[in-house]
Order: sequence, then C-alpha cells, then structure tokens
Amino acid sequence: MEDDNNNKIVQDEPGESYEFKYNFVNTPWDDRTLKSKVGIVTLLIAIFTATMACVIHNLITHFDRSSHHLSEETNCNLVKVDEYKYVARIHLVETQELLCVGAVLSLTSVLANSVCTKSGPIRMRLGSPSDPRCKKGFSVDVLEPVNYEGVLSKLVLLSSYENMAECVQTAIKVGNSVNWKSQAYIIGRPLRGGRSLSRQPANLVDLESQNPGFSLRNPNIKETICVMDLGKCPVRAGDLLVQNGYLIGLASTSNHAMDQSKLACFADIRVVRKGLNNIDSDIISEK
Repeated sequence: MEDDNNNKIVQDEPGESYEFKYNFVNTPWDDRTLKSKVGIVTLLIAIFTATMACVIHNLITHFDRSSHHLSEETNCNLVKVDEYKYVARIHLVETQELLCVGAVLSLTSVLANSVCTKSGPIRMRLGSPSDPRCKKGFSVDVLEPVNYEGVLSKLVLLSSYENMAECVQTAIKVGNSVNWKSQAYIIGRPLRGGRSLSRQPANLVDLESQNPGFSLRNPNIKETICVMDLGKCPVRAGDLLVQNGYLIGLASTSNHAMDQSKLACFADIRVVRKGLNNIDSDIISEK
C-alpha cells in the first residue's frame, strides 16, 4: 500500500560513511607535520612582532611629543605671575585648564581673544595666585564684543558681577603709538599652567613700509601688528604684546610651529581704544 511505502525509514546504503576531515586550523599539534608546525610558529612570531612594533612606535611618538613640548617650555623665558599683575589667567571651569591670558584694563574689565571663551564656562584669575581671596577666580557674567574689523581675531571685554577690585592690583594702559624700531615683549600662557607666564622679546614689522616675505588672507594692515625673529617659545591666542609698559596688541591665533620667518600677528589694540572706552569709561589709554 502507498501508506506503507511512505512510512518506511530510509537507511543509508551499505558502505556509505562520513569521515571528519582535519584542516590547517583544527589539526592536533601531534598530528602536524614539521612544516606545518614551523609555519604556525612563524605566524605567531610575526603577529607578536607586529603588535610589539605598534606598541613601541606609539610609546616613542608619545615621548617624542612630550620631549618636544618640554623642550619648547625650556626655551621659553618664564617669569612669575606677580611680576605682571595686569595679566589675567582664563581657566576652563570644568577642568581648571589654563586656556589663555587676557589684559586687565580696569577694576572691572579684562580684554581677551574671543577664542578663549568658546571651550565652555570660564573663570578669570587675577592678582597673586598665592592670595586666598583671589585663588578661586571670578565668573564671567558679561561678555561684550569689541568692534574690531581685523580678519584674524575677534576681541571681547569680560567682566563679572563679583567684586574684582580686591584682586586687581594694577591695570595696563592701552597704547596710542608704536615705535617700530623699539623692541616689544610678548607676555603669554606657558605650556603648563601654574604660577608663571612666558616672556619673550619680539621685533615689530611695519607692514605698510616693509615686505616681511609672507602673505596674510585679506589682511587689514592698519589693524594688525606683526612681529618676527621669534625664538622657539610658541605664541598662543590672547597673548599680550607690550611696548614701554603699554598694551599694543593681542595675539590673533596660536602659533606653535613657527615657519621660516618666525612671525606672528596680533590685533592692533590702538584702533579699538575708543570702542573700549565706550564699553568701560574707566579704561585708561596712553595720552
């Protein structure tokens, strides 16, 4: 009957069997040929060597960078914060990282590069870092943009609702003139935060009468001051350019790797004196 045929169990044909076959991966070690064993050992050595090479390369790169940064800081002339009491230190609230420096222009105002305000909430530390009243710093509650048409930088005036007067021991005056033949100094942020600042001499470049051998993207010469013949100490955004005790420039951008001309450019503070006074009448300029 058909039902009997459909219910029959199909049996394997006599002599048919399934044999498990080993391959290169699952063959037991004792069953491998000498050539196979040598191949596996060689492969493992190659993998171990490549892994160690990557680890060593990463370690060398890390220490090279650390050594380079240490070398840069060694070449920076460091001075104590107390020697330049008109320099504000701008810190990131979350990590306490020193982002940049600014110029204390009055009992209530600090001039800074706008890039220093874009990483998150910040605090300004003024006065001596050893003074417990000033160690905590001050919140930035008011941020006033300064009318400046330079293409390299935007300037902002920072102030706080807290009383900063007790920590503002001195303010710097805004310069009205520049002596292109006289040396200026750059006061800036060191590589590592702390109780020091970087200080380096710089020779001014009169862009209107000289060709420094570089090009700026649509430079507004009348609102830019450039310096050259800098050493290995990097310039960072917001660093102060000072001549004869007056503030004449604020660094436009960070310049870690100097080019062959060893040149850096600053926003010319002279052209915004009137705008600064409109915001804060207590800001004093050179007569």
